[in-house]
Amino acid sequence: MSEMKDILTGLDRYEEFLGKLQVEINKMEDYRIAIVYTDIKHFKYINDTYGYKRGDTLLKEFVEMVTGNNDYMLCAARVYSDNIVMAARLEECVGNEEFRKLIRERNLELENNFRERYMSARLKFCTGISIISKEDRRLDPATAVSNANLARKVAKEMDEDCCVLFDNTMLEGIKKEVEITSSVSTAIEKGEFKVYYQPKMETNTLKIIGAEALIRWQKADGSFIYPDEFIPLVERSGQIVELDYFVYREVFHFIARRLQEGKTIVPISVNVSRAHLNKMGILPYVRSLFEKYQIPPELVEFELTESIYIKNTTRALELIEGLHEMGTKVSMDDFGSGYSSLNLLSKLPIDIIKLDKVFLQDCDSKHNIRENDKIIISCVIDMAKKLQITSLCEGVETIEQSDYLSQIGCEIQQGYYFSKPIPQAEFESFMDENYRVKNMSY
Repeated sequence: MSEMKDILTGLDRYEEFLGKLQVEINKMEDYRIAIVYTDIKHFKYINDTYGYKRGDTLLKEFVEMVTGNNDYMLCAARVYSDNIVMAARLEECVGNEEFRKLIRERNLELENNFRERYMSARLKFCTGISIISKEDRRLDPATAVSNANLARKVAKEMDEDCCVLFDNTMLEGIKKEVEITSSVSTAIEKGEFKVYYQPKMETNTLKIIGAEALIRWQKADGSFIYPDEFIPLVERSGQIVELDYFVYREVFHFIARRLQEGKTIVPISVNVSRAHLNKMGILPYVRSLFEKYQIPPELVEFELTESIYIKNTTRALELIEGLHEMGTKVSMDDFGSGYSSLNLLSKLPIDIIKLDKVFLQDCDSKHNIRENDKIIISCVIDMAKKLQITSLCEGVETIEQSDYLSQIGCEIQQGYYFSKPIPQAEFESFMDENYRVKNMSY
């Protein structure tokens, strides 16, 4: 096999591909060139489940199906792993959107083929497309591929249509992402990140029984960068671990101060991002905070989203057991947002389940919960009781919702009906006024 060819697939190596693409761009006349960048979503699942040999076979079959009998293909390369890029001749009579639909149909056909043979409903092909016209002759080939790759990353985040055309607004998104992720550490040092608290209310008494710590970013000029904007970005960059640790430090310090001042305090829950499962440094870090602040472990709870359990049940179990050894409680956040909740409850020693707010969002004009959602909520709460797991429903916004949850025995409620997430000073006032057991000591 030539050094210019990939050993596994027989495709060009990436550097050779770029050279060929430049030649094709130079001689382009009455047609355009489409850069098609594809990878196999959940390819790692095949490697982990069936072994790397089976994964290599799948990849070779994928390449053969994509490139075989393909009259419009000009050149193709394996960039790395399961990332394949192809340059195709695109006649003027074929519109960009029409071509995208053709590629999408090809992907669907391949997905169905592979799912049957590999017995995996998770396999999905994610494709990004960038178009080079005659006016783009000066475009660097690597930039054209980068644009297609960027569109592929956008496609990978979509549940349905995993085939996306590149447009310049995506570059603006990348610019914003770089601006945000590059300023996280500095923002922590400058004190721009703040911890807000959203109370949790005991259903029987409607008195505060706990709170959830949530991070907020207020820049020096007073403007806010909202969590929906920065959380997904720092999760992808891995900086979410740094932010989580910042929240943990703030919460431990806050609890310790309240105790030292002889004031009442409720258990505070903090979120655990899935990035912690990669290295498990969270356990020694939390242990060091308990040693430093000497606070009772029952005053800190850890919330893991349902997706964490689904992604890596074994590591999640190790994490839960490690936190339990320290004496803290663990809850499953966003319960019901995934597809394996019931199965997980039988395997994992969860203390609390937080029903996802989606069950309360689809109300009628009178703010009543719809009947189907009532059935689900009621069954989950009943099941939790039988498993001796505490139930909490988040997203409570109306008295009608709160009354219903009280009727069916949901133990804890959280939502804007009681309070939005509020700054620490405001939360302290709320807690002092609403604490369910006065003069409680630990």
